[in-house]
Amino acid sequence: MRDIFSLSTPYIFPKFEEKLKAALPDLPKLEAQVVQYMTLNIGELSFETGVSIAEKVGVSEVTVSRLLRRLGFQGMRGLKKELLNELYNREPIQKSKVEIGEVSEGMTRNMDLEYKALGEVYQQSACPMWDQLVQLIVEAENVYVTGFQSVRGMAEDCARRLGMTRDNVRFLAAHDSMLTEWLNWGDDKPEAPTQCLILIDVVPYAREASFLSKLCSENDHSLIVFTDEMCHWAKNYTDMVIYASTRTGLILESTVAITAALNLMVNSVADQYSTTLTERLEKWRTYTRELKLF
Repeated sequence: MRDIFSLSTPYIFPKFEEKLKAALPDLPKLEAQVVQYMTLNIGELSFETGVSIAEKVGVSEVTVSRLLRRLGFQGMRGLKKELLNELYNREPIQKSKVEIGEVSEGMTRNMDLEYKALGEVYQQSACPMWDQLVQLIVEAENVYVTGFQSVRGMAEDCARRLGMTRDNVRFLAAHDSMLTEWLNWGDDKPEAPTQCLILIDVVPYAREASFLSKLCSENDHSLIVFTDEMCHWAKNYTDMVIYASTRTGLILESTVAITAALNLMVNSVADQYSTTLTERLEKWRTYTRELKLF
């Protein structure tokens, strides 16, 4: 998935670009047109499908598939996998000029625990429950994100990022709005919109968190909880709970793993809108340019 905010520094895939350039002279005309499109839009390929590329280039989907096989890829999935591997294995664009010192024993232990926490989050993202969690978000008509105390800012950021991928996403500030957004949640009307609450909470758990969870359970609305490894109450209200370790030896609990979990969730939801996301993001960029935000 392309980094939405890094518009001025698109991803660079030198190995993939070299493969395209090497293949170009020997390609049939229509396949060469596809290669030209890929080269000029390399930062957008993660959003594309074989069908979307064919439509934009003006060729058949068979032509795109034939080219991918010629290049050694098993469809668009294989192409995206190679781009992802190249991205993960690339060298830093600018190496630090600061002399690198030896990491202390205490910081090494912290680093190992952070890596372990991240690994646990990624393992959860590979479980069947993760797909169910993503579908709840995609299928809900309205999605709310909330968090309290030290993680309120994290929840607000998540709401904004998720809102770039789909409509009707709002940060829920229970005290600010006094839950006026939920006044119709108890209605039995068939046309009542489906609701999903994404709740983020860590020690010390907010009193409001369990209340909102209980309210979701009573009104049969979807609840997804991102929390720390010590949470003992979330499973009372939903099976959709993602645990992120926060105790990694720092003076305050770490937010690295829970931030990663939220980012993975946004990315997984975005994948479900891959056919429409490019147009949506371009409209957002137009708004931000007009407002001169960036």
